[in-house]
Amino acid sequence: MNDYDVATAAFARAVNSGRPSLVDVALEVGASAASQGVPLVEAMDAVADLSPGREPPYVAVRSVAQAWMGSAPPPVTDADCHDPLTSLASVPHLRTRLDDVYRQAGHRGGEPAVSHALVVVELGSRGAHELEDALRGLEVAHALEVAFPAHETVARLAADRFTALTRSEDADLLGLTVLGRLLFEALTDAPEPRVWVERLPRDPDAITWLLSRLTA
Repeated sequence: MNDYDVATAAFARAVNSGRPSLVDVALEVGASAASQGVPLVEAMDAVADLSPGREPPYVAVRSVAQAWMGSAPPPVTDADCHDPLTSLASVPHLRTRLDDVYRQAGHRGGEPAVSHALVVVELGSRGAHELEDALRGLEVAHALEVAFPAHETVARLAADRFTALTRSEDADLLGLTVLGRLLFEALTDAPEPRVWVERLPRDPDAITWLLSRLTA
């Protein structure tokens, strides 16, 4: 067993024994997850799965996130496919996927500006702490993945901005309504986020300009 497996097993034992304070074992879960390259979202899911029948204590969830961030790898670079914080696609990977959409359309005679769109979510304000921003980001990521289960790519554009590259028919009133409801339920103590649909340009060369604007 690696360190992460040992830590999650210890957390399960602590939960089953009714241990009042789970902070120490939760810190081990977060730190070992980061050192083993396990995304924070997976570590959070593991803590939830190990707390059957009830929500994991907030102090335990907070400790997992705190330890993970303290041991996390450096920020993503152009060579990385995923953001280590949320396991979402990085901006360079999103650009690659967009290039694929345009290339496939060129072979099949399609029109990406008609067939695909970017659904963008921008948080209303920054949190008081980096940890708070991270947890809110995870909630937004989850909402996008649930609202658009057949998505091509869900990516983090900036600290407070996220997007789903999806087919245009999925970015309709129903899809946006589902997304809005999920965000409302997840971000109860935060200002309402801004949600909009960004249509893709007809000219593939304009993708660079579009991503520059969305990541600014």
